[in-house]
Amino acid sequence: MKENIRQGFLFYTLTTMTFAVQFITYLTNSPQANNMDCLGNLFFLSAAISHAAIFALIPFILFLATLFASRSKLAANIVHVSLATLMNILFYINGYCYALYRFHINGMVVSMLFGEGGGDIFQFDSSLYFKVSIAIAGIIGVNVLLKWLANWVYMKTHKSFLKPILASILVLTLFSNTTHAYAAVAQCQSVIKSASHLPYYFPITATRLMIKLGVVSQDDLLKADFGKQSGLNYPQSELFINDSIDKRNILLIAIDSWNYRGLNEDAMPNVSAFTAQNQLYTNHLSSSNGTRGSIFGMFFGASSYYWKDFDISGTTPALINTLQNEGYQIITFASAPLTNPNFAKLIFRNVDIKTDTEGERAYDRDCQLTEDFIGYLDSMDTERPFFAFMFYDLAHNFFYPEERAKKFMPSWDFADYMKLNNDMDPTPFWNLYLNCLNAIDSLIGMAIDTLDSKGLLDNTYIIITGDHSQEFNENHKNYWGHGGNYSYPQIRVPLIIHEPGCDSATFCHRTTHYDLSATLMHNVLGVTNPISDYSMGRLLQDTTFRDWHVVGDNLNFAFILDNDIIVEKKPNGMLEITDRQLNPIKGYKPNAKELNEAINRLNVFYGD
Repeated sequence: MKENIRQGFLFYTLTTMTFAVQFITYLTNSPQANNMDCLGNLFFLSAAISHAAIFALIPFILFLATLFASRSKLAANIVHVSLATLMNILFYINGYCYALYRFHINGMVVSMLFGEGGGDIFQFDSSLYFKVSIAIAGIIGVNVLLKWLANWVYMKTHKSFLKPILASILVLTLFSNTTHAYAAVAQCQSVIKSASHLPYYFPITATRLMIKLGVVSQDDLLKADFGKQSGLNYPQSELFINDSIDKRNILLIAIDSWNYRGLNEDAMPNVSAFTAQNQLYTNHLSSSNGTRGSIFGMFFGASSYYWKDFDISGTTPALINTLQNEGYQIITFASAPLTNPNFAKLIFRNVDIKTDTEGERAYDRDCQLTEDFIGYLDSMDTERPFFAFMFYDLAHNFFYPEERAKKFMPSWDFADYMKLNNDMDPTPFWNLYLNCLNAIDSLIGMAIDTLDSKGLLDNTYIIITGDHSQEFNENHKNYWGHGGNYSYPQIRVPLIIHEPGCDSATFCHRTTHYDLSATLMHNVLGVTNPISDYSMGRLLQDTTFRDWHVVGDNLNFAFILDNDIIVEKKPNGMLEITDRQLNPIKGYKPNAKELNEAINRLNVFYGD
């Protein structure tokens, strides 16, 4: 038994190396290979081997289970070789998948392969089948040969080299993760970009620790030289401006966690009155169910699927770049720090902004940012238009001030998350939320009144919306808050547009956060390029249906289909399909051709 285990361990080691070789080809066959340096190569080699060692444990553990259960060396070896061969074949196929779609095999790919219309996408000629057959035969032969080699080495040496091999894997694991943690703050692109080539590889990051240890400062992060953009094509063409358009001021007001039901005359009388005089979009969807992806989608006009690549390449929003080129004053007034998530670095990297607001409580900061904005209007450069971003936090924070009377009762004094369950009456929690919105409403009312009193409303394009929504168990699936699913209670938000000279109107067609930057660029800044050059969205007034709307990030994202069906790719790669109330839809297969087109649109800003 011991001899069989030791021989199996030697084959585990060789299997690790075959997996690692396949991982290395993912990099050598990609454009990133041209941008690697010494540190990047050392990292990727160590990461490929240590990550392969984890995958190789699967056939090794099943080999041990078969050996102990059957006491048959032959049966155990067949299981070990067969599973190792199968995984090698999967990694071989995965290499083609990654080169084509820029993500590894997951439920989306399986659905496209076996879904309706799959034959229209995956059409292979006989020569390709022949090449693949030869490759698979070769993989089978190599694994059989390696199993024989493992047995031969053991018979010659009577050693499994257990301790040095495990020690080597441990050292490589520590080196690769430590290197990645350093590279994440030092902006070493060869390390960070190559890591994504490894399937389901999640190395550690320790930005706060690195800053605390003095490896890099927060200012260093904001001023980092990212160098050449690699593998990205955003925007897709040089942007051209119609200079004959008069440049208006732009005010973007975002309320963190704004549930659409909260926009009513009782809770938000000021915003409701403003809405009645302007344009309301009743079917507006965020780009994510959390702040990170939602604000990203607003400014970039693209999914936060691109967050990592845009971050490490130093890519900034086409909207911000155009505002700067057109001489806009860009100012920010945010209750929560713009350094967590690090929007200061990603979105406003080339802009001198205020990243935080004074105040111990969210309410204090919301009041202060309103005062700061009003103060700015008193001292601004009247010769230049401004772009202002106001971001309120109280509706997300839920820490309602004791000194302010509650309009809605019964109400909790704070969000008592320990009480939440599927059978709970949401009324006191919802009333707390409405009270928070009511406080924000009074502040927004002050800001709009100040604009009006200064005669600026007629020359200011105003957007009022939420970053994402906040669920109060509307689906009766015990979801409270956000970040848990992609149903409407977490992604549908109000959208009010004040466009000077336009009549009040209500629009019911689906619009998205990706449309915001597109509309600003085209309607306000006069960009004449096709919108597809710089945004995944369309003009807000474009009534064309936004089917296959993508929400989420690169790890966990979903498509919102017609009839609000949700096709979600989970972090583990599995595909989950539900209706708008999150009820599983059994037997539903997305149209493979449409899914393929949606993924291609998602990848539109990657280069060839």
